[in-house]
Amino acid sequence: MKKWFACLLLAAQCVGAAVLDDMKDAGPWKASASDQVKASLRRDARDDSLCLDYDFAGVSGYAVLRRELPLDWPADFALTTQLKGQGGRNDVQIKFVDTSGDNVWWIHRPAMALPDTLTEMRFKRRHIAFAWGPIEDRVLKKSQFIEFVVVAGQRDGGGAGSLCVASLGLEPRPPAPKAWPEPRRKQGAGEVTLDFQQLREFNGLWFASGAALRIEVSDDNRRWKPLSTQPGRAVFLGEQEWRWIRLRYEGRKPPQVELRDAAQWPDRNAAVAELAQALPRGDLPRAFIGEQNYWTVVGVDGGAERSGLVSEDGAIELNRGGPSIEPAVRLADGRLVTWAQVRTEHSLVENALPVVQWRHADVELRVEAAADGPAKDPKLLARYTLRNPTAKPQHYALLLALRPWQVNPPQQFLSTPGGISPLPSVNWADGILTAPGLRVTPRETPAEVRAAPWGAGPGLTTLLQAPSLTHLADVDTLASALMRFDVELAAGESRSFGWVTGNGDAATLDTRMAVAAAQWRDRLGVLELTLPPQAQPVADTMRSALAQILMSRDGPALRPGTRSYARSWVRDGAMMVAGLVRMGEIQAAREFVDWYAGFIFESGKVPCCVDQRGADPVVENDSHGQYLFAVAELWRHTQDRALLERHWHKVQRVVAWMEALRQSERKPGAEPRFKGLMPPSISHEGYSDKPAYAYWDDFWALRGYKDAVQIAQALGQTADAVRWTVSRDEFEADLGAAIVATAQHYKLNHIAGAADRGDFDATSTTMALNPAQADKLPPELVRGTFDRYVTEAFARIDGSKPWLDYTPYEWRNVSALVRLGRVDDAHRLLAWFMGHQLPMGWNQWAEVVLPGARKVQFRGDMPHAWISSDFLRAALDLLAYERESTASLVLAAGIPQAWRAAGDIGVTGLSTAWGRLDYRLVRRADGGWTLHIDRRPDRLPGELRLAWPGTERLPRANVETQGLTWQGRELPLPANATTIQLEPTP
Repeated sequence: MKKWFACLLLAAQCVGAAVLDDMKDAGPWKASASDQVKASLRRDARDDSLCLDYDFAGVSGYAVLRRELPLDWPADFALTTQLKGQGGRNDVQIKFVDTSGDNVWWIHRPAMALPDTLTEMRFKRRHIAFAWGPIEDRVLKKSQFIEFVVVAGQRDGGGAGSLCVASLGLEPRPPAPKAWPEPRRKQGAGEVTLDFQQLREFNGLWFASGAALRIEVSDDNRRWKPLSTQPGRAVFLGEQEWRWIRLRYEGRKPPQVELRDAAQWPDRNAAVAELAQALPRGDLPRAFIGEQNYWTVVGVDGGAERSGLVSEDGAIELNRGGPSIEPAVRLADGRLVTWAQVRTEHSLVENALPVVQWRHADVELRVEAAADGPAKDPKLLARYTLRNPTAKPQHYALLLALRPWQVNPPQQFLSTPGGISPLPSVNWADGILTAPGLRVTPRETPAEVRAAPWGAGPGLTTLLQAPSLTHLADVDTLASALMRFDVELAAGESRSFGWVTGNGDAATLDTRMAVAAAQWRDRLGVLELTLPPQAQPVADTMRSALAQILMSRDGPALRPGTRSYARSWVRDGAMMVAGLVRMGEIQAAREFVDWYAGFIFESGKVPCCVDQRGADPVVENDSHGQYLFAVAELWRHTQDRALLERHWHKVQRVVAWMEALRQSERKPGAEPRFKGLMPPSISHEGYSDKPAYAYWDDFWALRGYKDAVQIAQALGQTADAVRWTVSRDEFEADLGAAIVATAQHYKLNHIAGAADRGDFDATSTTMALNPAQADKLPPELVRGTFDRYVTEAFARIDGSKPWLDYTPYEWRNVSALVRLGRVDDAHRLLAWFMGHQLPMGWNQWAEVVLPGARKVQFRGDMPHAWISSDFLRAALDLLAYERESTASLVLAAGIPQAWRAAGDIGVTGLSTAWGRLDYRLVRRADGGWTLHIDRRPDRLPGELRLAWPGTERLPRANVETQGLTWQGRELPLPANATTIQLEPTP
């Protein structure tokens, strides 16, 4: 190694790659694996490679081949290795870990198809990315360990297999020049050859002018390799390294071509974006011209995996990661009307089904989308209604273009990378438009159907002039097709067109859309709400939030989204369960709880998340309490003893696992800040750089201990209940002491987000108030936490504090402030959050909200179902919430004075932990109110209490002739009272 490092210093005198490990000695290498995954080392008898054999055994996770290998990395290099393997389409990673073990860099190849025989692979510095860690300088300079890792693949992964390695080398490379020399040009008959004078790396070619018939490359000017035989203006080629490029062309003037490197065109989306800038605005989606776009989901309950998306501009993505159908209108004078020429409005049918409305002086277009059918095979439905808003007859052509890109935009990179969607071929026959895995049947027969390959250009003008379609195969796999529907409309007249996917009947489109709307109306109407007009957006969004949660689930799996987060987290699911059961959606909650329990590890460890690969082994120590809470919360709302019996053995294992974690931090001499807490984990997204003692985990653990005791008591398991009660109380005491010790250590007047960081995260701390209901925490620290949050939040609202972004998980603070009696503060936040629904009218939030709505950035899923559940629980708390310490139910604690003055308040069918609640607070003409308790929860052990937020004088309260006494701003209601009169106080 010393000789090789000397070679690095004299790189110009060294030739070839240094051998880091020839893999002949297996001694330094160790195999390991995550929970329940098997891993072992083996020497391959045929080629002497060192093999990592693995078996995922039905779970998600990873297998690792690791050794210590200290390296000082040169400024530029090529890492070489020989690999082969067998098995499913699993992810392959090569990781480089520093001495601390906290900072990791990696080469990540998702769903990598390994060759059957040893094949040399070459990775350059740009292929190595910083993966995670707290280090500030993220350039790889030193590493201590190297790992070859196989991770269960998202699709067709897992199973048993092997990864074999035969050699590992590192070759220093001279850095790229700051400016590359101009190529030498050699002109021939119908061709031009470009000599770049040395090897050049590039990802594509951009034709600034002219066009080529053929592109060829060479590294010796003798042997030529064709790269493209039908190039368009933007030719994405993937990683290339050549010295010579030869272009064949027609005409007298050769084309002018420019190289695009990996920084300029890291992927095909970048090539499409550059081309989009050269086309008329509106020909391609705004996502490709540097503008953020917004979208929503359209689907059926439980059909997330096969759901569609609808963009704010009217495009409809036909399936997850699939192509889209985009509308445009051609006017009689030939002008094209696209999203770029119209004013757009948005609404929902029955608070669930999206509508996009185009307004233009010469035409109006209404785009509606719905879905029907079973969750495993839903069908999309679309209807386009053209209206003539002018005073005279008009001729229109509705253009519906099948496009090779998603509604999900390019900057979306998690799980389902956004942007282009391969469309290798399109066909038109028997009135049906088809592509691989896709079938679209228009209800009306188009006047014509045309199609063009990518090389012809994706502009609408090109499509309108393209040949008629019967069959088109595109070598670039980015074909487009166009259906044109002609119509004459009198002044004010409307006409509808539509299509369906799959094998459904397009002729019954209107009926199917009406049925879908009616089904959502019934599904979302179990909880009946009466609110004054200014609160109607809250009521509408509550129903929409429920629909978003149901559309985003995949079968029983509750998911935060359908694209970026196409997996199920127990934390999201548990909080969704809490919202679902309160809204009366018991079945969806039960299906999730029963389904997720099947993935708990044999040890009792609850996986943080589950997808088609199985249970994820990443350590996140909030998971255990969340599972226990989900089981108990479902039982509280259903009293389903069979549920508890089904889960009892898993509950026992989970509590034992949680106990072992807790006791591992109670060893003699443990620092008070950490004593008895859950061990560090990365469950909190803010601590993904390094595991932390996050109080988020501990609040959930406290909730879990409480619920384990309640489950044991309900089943008559007295010994377990007594033992777990001791653990619960001990943990609660340790948690309180740790919070105080942390505040003292960092000199804080608030609760820290993590005991080892002394940071501030009020949104995380809200878990202490609910669901943990940790009422023994120091009140001055609780008050200090939310004082600071309110001060900082209001500074954002009034503009005195600049802000970059926020996540609407902050809805949890609305609930916390209501529970703390700070209702005016809660409603100022509520109004601000409601103003960030985008687009307005779709009753949803992106996971990430920015002050600049059109700034391009990863936004998470839209809608984000976990945020939908955060909103839902906060909105429900306005109407009623459970106070665990006194087993009481507090009514109207979040109803401000302005709402009470504006009209009636009421809920019918609200599920609580103690049964159903129906109440009405009716505003009388004389200025007073009448409270009707139409249904009191039949298992309520404590009181119903009416809260009266505000600063005005409390009304006089009586039942018949009996006066009632206020306790602060809460009124305890007699157990048998059904009608309470509230008289204004002079």
